[in-house]
Amino acid sequence: MVFTPFRTDRLTENQKSPPVKFVVLLDAEQTFLRVIAHLKPNVVHGGAPPTFLIKAGLGNPTAVDEGTDPVDIPGSGGATVATAVCHRTTEDIDTYLVTIDHSAPSGPWKVQIRNNEPEALEFVGFISHAEDETLHPWVEFSEPRLEGQERETSHALSVYNIGTKPLAIKDPVGSRLGGSSSPCVIKARPDLIAPHEARSITVKCSPLVGGRWERSEKFAHTFNANDPNLTRFRISFTVVWPSFPTMCESDGGCFFKCKQFSSRPSPDEFTCETCFHDAGFHGLPGNTDPNPR
Repeated sequence: MVFTPFRTDRLTENQKSPPVKFVVLLDAEQTFLRVIAHLKPNVVHGGAPPTFLIKAGLGNPTAVDEGTDPVDIPGSGGATVATAVCHRTTEDIDTYLVTIDHSAPSGPWKVQIRNNEPEALEFVGFISHAEDETLHPWVEFSEPRLEGQERETSHALSVYNIGTKPLAIKDPVGSRLGGSSSPCVIKARPDLIAPHEARSITVKCSPLVGGRWERSEKFAHTFNANDPNLTRFRISFTVVWPSFPTMCESDGGCFFKCKQFSSRPSPDEFTCETCFHDAGFHGLPGNTDPNPR
């Protein structure tokens, strides 16, 4: 089965996308192009339909507009090799289905999209010989940078579906984001994310055990979702534990002015080996008695 996914840049009014090449098999009777237009997340735009410029072989590009009668597509010799028609789908008014009926072999095939709206739009599409194969989610994650603290912290990972089918993320609540060594756990997630829709996955990060200094760790996670393109569902993220203040100030009762807390080699790890003060003088969680020894 021939299948071509594509995504355009954001197109201004009357701007055309670069040509998208797609393959038509010799025995193909039909080709389907399903394209969704995006203004911004969580907005169904419903504006002026784009124009699809379809080219077969060395023939001239043919404009196919939504709602008109089928138009002839000429091949290299000028003879008609197919007809094409475009309709706005009933499921989503920002989604358009172009149906090409082939009558003679021709190629290569290309399509361009012209934005007819005053507002800049981005287009995502799928091309196949089977209409059902043009229904796919397309996920876009925010780039997470999760900050660690001394207590458990909660974060929202943004998920945006720019595809033509509802997106299902199947990772169970309670599973770790990034593998068994990650301190981050999925606490909540949406069941389905419709086309155009942006939702969030709630992630909680536990404190770093024994963390007393600035550090970061990188993790990767591949979500279990209803799209065979796993590369789109694999994210890399960094967990950062911020640095704590580590300077003793004289007005805090210390005249050593230690530039960095260094634990004393004794059972009491919260005592500074330079000034013998409790860690609280360094801006770290202190003992019950913060007085100098």
